[in-house]
Amino acid sequence: MADKTPFTEIRLRAGDVDKSANWYQQQVRSYARHLTNPNELYQSDLGKFATQLEVGKMYLFEYDPKTKADLPYYDNFPLIIMVDQLPKGFSGINLHYLPPLIRAKLLDKLMPATEMESDTTLRSSWPQIRNFSRFPELRGAVKKYLSQQAGKMYEINPFNWKSAIFLPVQQFKGGVGPQEIYRNTMERPERKRRNTIGGF
Repeated sequence: MADKTPFTEIRLRAGDVDKSANWYQQQVRSYARHLTNPNELYQSDLGKFATQLEVGKMYLFEYDPKTKADLPYYDNFPLIIMVDQLPKGFSGINLHYLPPLIRAKLLDKLMPATEMESDTTLRSSWPQIRNFSRFPELRGAVKKYLSQQAGKMYEINPFNWKSAIFLPVQQFKGGVGPQEIYRNTMERPERKRRNTIGGF
């Protein structure tokens, strides 16, 4: 039977020391690499199902895009930091579109002074985050999602954010490999506002 508390083990090993991104990546490989599908993750100590959604929190969820036939590729199991509530859904930074070490650097930028408590959200406001001169990584990773196309929202325990970003759970569809997706995301040119975060 697979260990259902790998993230508690990682936190205990980290102690009160601020570990590097490489350290968390190695710990996930050692303790949580077997968690590769939604059901396994939902039964672990990574987080809990959300009763309500909040901007600034991190979520995993299954997603079936309404316009998938028109998309070159998409992620069936996004890991997002929610940045906006929308009339029919929400938008978020899908961390899976970024290389793992860039995800870690982005977290360090977004939460430099965050106190890790059970109700932690990112202290940065979305108007600050969308300043692409400060956060160029975001331009190609911010996506819109329709609530009716999303499964249950699984909220990541803030203590586990630095582990969650290294989990190999992205489910890209469309026949494009992760490395090409990372390259496309990071090289994406600035676009007009109406097209900045499309992809329902």
